[in-house]
Amino acid sequence: MNIRSKSILEAAIKEFIKTGEPVSSKDLGKKYKFGVKDATIRNELNDLTKEGFLAQLHTSGGRVPTDKGYKYFVEETIEDVIASKEIMDNRCNTLLGDLQGGHLRDFVDAFSDETHLLGVGQKEKEVYKSGLESLFKQLDLETKDDIHEIIHDFEQLDERMHEMSRKLLGELKEPKVYIGNQSPITKSKNLSVIIDSYPVGDFKVLIAIVGPKRMDYDRNLKLFKSLHRRVSD
Repeated sequence: MNIRSKSILEAAIKEFIKTGEPVSSKDLGKKYKFGVKDATIRNELNDLTKEGFLAQLHTSGGRVPTDKGYKYFVEETIEDVIASKEIMDNRCNTLLGDLQGGHLRDFVDAFSDETHLLGVGQKEKEVYKSGLESLFKQLDLETKDDIHEIIHDFEQLDERMHEMSRKLLGELKEPKVYIGNQSPITKSKNLSVIIDSYPVGDFKVLIAIVGPKRMDYDRNLKLFKSLHRRVSD
């Protein structure tokens, strides 16, 4: 993908994450300095739609990211976060104290409050969940089936976290992002998951947040990465 296409795709996804509204070439032309006309941006959006990174729900409407688009965006975001040395100190100390002190329930509650998403923590046989109401406030669900799917995911989280712990805990070296129904701990197409593991004493603790696909990946990944660096210091 060339630099202009990449910049326009990233801008379109950032705008959709921010507003939840389909993005048009006119919107992008007003807010971003691409140095090209709206017609050129429109052609780029058409190409990105044909390549499967964006979708157009209505013929005359704007574009929304597809799972393929989100995955590309997240991969770029993760690379930037890993390269960054930024530490989010504003809440990191409190979160770190709960995590290293073995207060997993308090940590999960605070982590959910900080991200405004569903937080999950697993250590040995313990699994704590917090923030289901916060999650639903962030979601734009269209059908009752979508709601039931997420409730079922919530009910199955304990078992799925234990299963993931057995399979993947040793492989996690940095935050991992799952888009849509590719997640090992949720099956809803409307959700994304960020998950990581942290050494606490003699144990590994598995931490996840569950949110909408248009969650703030940059901020949330920086929070995970900051915790990882602080735990390792």
